[in-house]
Amino acid sequence: MKKLNIKYFIAFSVLLFIGCDAPTVGYNTYDWGKDYKFSLGTDESIETAMAFNKAWDTRDFETMNELSADSIRFYGGDGILRNLDWVQDASLRRDSVRAANGATLDTELKHVYSLVINPESGYEIVKTHFVYTFKDSLENVNNWRQFETFIVKDGKIERWSGSGQDIVEETE
Repeated sequence: MKKLNIKYFIAFSVLLFIGCDAPTVGYNTYDWGKDYKFSLGTDESIETAMAFNKAWDTRDFETMNELSADSIRFYGGDGILRNLDWVQDASLRRDSVRAANGATLDTELKHVYSLVINPESGYEIVKTHFVYTFKDSLENVNNWRQFETFIVKDGKIERWSGSGQDIVEETE
C-alpha cells in the first residue's frame, strides 16, 4: 500500500511541476508573429467551445447567441463569411430535409484542445475533431471527419469555422 501511495505522490508531483510551466513549441511564419510559439490554452475556452457545440447539436440558437461575441463570424468550408441567422436558417433547412427523408446524423467528439499563439492578445484557438455519421432511410451510411476551429476571447466565441474530410471505407 505504501508503494502505491508513493507512486501516486510522485505522479502528482511530476504533473504539478509540468503544469506550473507552460512550455511553448512550434513556429509561426507570419511576419506579425515570428517571435510567437504555441502554448496550451485553458479549460475555460474548451468549455465555452463545447457548450457552443452542444447548443449547435441541439439547435439551441439562443444559447449559441449568448456564447457569441457581438462581432462573431462564421466560416464554412467555402470560406464565405456568414452570420448566426444564416447558420440557423441553413441548419434548420438541412434538418427538415433529413427528417423528410428519414435520415439521421450523429456526432462523436474525438479530441479537443486549446492553443495560444500570442498570450498578450487574449485569444485562444480551440481545435476539435468530430466524426459525423449520416444514415439515410435505406441504411446507407456516410462517415466523415469534421475539423472545427473556435476563436475564443473573454469567454465568447468570435469565430467558428470547419472543414470536413471523407472517411474512406474498407469496401471502397
